[in-house]
Amino acid sequence: MHQPRGRLVRRDQQGRAQHPSRHAARLRLAPPLLPAAVLHAVEQARAHGYPPRLGIIESYRQLLKSIATLWRSDRQVVWFLLSSAVYRDGLAGVFSFGAVLAGTAYGFSPDEVIVFGVATNVVAGIATIGFGWLDDKLGARAVIIISLTSMVAMGLCVFFFHAGVGPLSPKQVYWVFGLILCIFVGPIQSASRTYLARIAPPGEEAEIFGLYATTGRAVSALAPFMYSTAITVGAALLGIGVDEAAYFGILGITLVLALGLLAFLPVKAQPKVEAQPEAKA
Repeated sequence: MHQPRGRLVRRDQQGRAQHPSRHAARLRLAPPLLPAAVLHAVEQARAHGYPPRLGIIESYRQLLKSIATLWRSDRQVVWFLLSSAVYRDGLAGVFSFGAVLAGTAYGFSPDEVIVFGVATNVVAGIATIGFGWLDDKLGARAVIIISLTSMVAMGLCVFFFHAGVGPLSPKQVYWVFGLILCIFVGPIQSASRTYLARIAPPGEEAEIFGLYATTGRAVSALAPFMYSTAITVGAALLGIGVDEAAYFGILGITLVLALGLLAFLPVKAQPKVEAQPEAKA
């Protein structure tokens, strides 16, 4: 039996050909259910008074209004959002420029850079689980302070021992102190979210975590700026090229972490008052 070329022909149980054109005609004659459902949903939204979508300018206006309102009600939360934005950008800088530093300043080959990157992520993940116990014992604030202080110390070790120390070559220095530094990346991120959940005003947790994400993006250029500035200043001070002064980059990232730590120290956790259930009439 002849079968038209270029088209898929389906057959029914009696073997009769069913051409796609017939199915297409049925689809054309079918009621437009999806558009009708969308229109119904829009009408329902308007009927219930759902707020309209905001433009970019109005969105930022609402954001600043939320921050100002929060500043008047609980300045500790606002200060934590700002300080955490700084040190979280330092954490992002560790992973963003760690591979660059390894290759340009400490003699890592491309394969070694990949292995080092995998090792740092594994170490950070395992440490996050282990520091959960410390968070329960000492609190999230103590974990953040201990972790940031340790990262600053390890960053300074990577910088000052860039030429090697004792039996350790420059590459071994980066392996040892770089891995120790990355131990504290995961715990800081985890403890920061825990700390914010504990100090967020009752009923405003969703908004506070939205501000937490927004403030983090607002300072995302800080770590790259400090990284490049540290290299430029170091090259100018020593009278060498920027390639030779690449190890100064870790000093810029460490400075961001130190600034975040100093900004976080004045933050004091306020006791969170649970919202009281409404009395039934």
